[in-house]
Amino acid sequence: MQLTKTLITLTMGLTVASALALPAADGLEVRADKKGGNNKANNCANAKKLAAGIDDNIKIQKQEQSNVADIEKIVNSNNVDQKKFDAAKKTLLTTIDDGIKIREANQKLADGNGAKDGLATVAKAQAQEKSQAQGLKGTKADLDTIATMKKEFAGGIEQNQKNKEAVSSHIS
Repeated sequence: MQLTKTLITLTMGLTVASALALPAADGLEVRADKKGGNNKANNCANAKKLAAGIDDNIKIQKQEQSNVADIEKIVNSNNVDQKKFDAAKKTLLTTIDDGIKIREANQKLADGNGAKDGLATVAKAQAQEKSQAQGLKGTKADLDTIATMKKEFAGGIEQNQKNKEAVSSHIS
């Protein structure tokens, strides 16, 4: 009987001691983070927005691939319909501009983030792609430029996938 009481007392004592050893679940870390400017929470929120923005940019790049494929079909035809070509070129340029806007918004969120340098690479590529698209004339001579653009759009998707991986480390 005495042994049972002793074991119960010891068990209760250990339970109380272990409860006291645990940190209080009072949001102390969150309060400390807020005191420091809420950097962890802000960085995580920005990283989530940036990851979503990069996904949007990848969607745009896939649309660019589709747009340039449409132009390639028109240019490869025996008798190029200039109105169709002009409309397809305008669509491609609009899509490229949409991608630039999304990337610019992403760059504003990328300070202190591993994707910052990758987004700068995307910016340079977008400027080149826009220049190439503006230079298309609707002739067979465009086919080399179109082939280059197809490779560049694929490379842009790869770069943005790397950018998203770099952002992922900031999402908790």
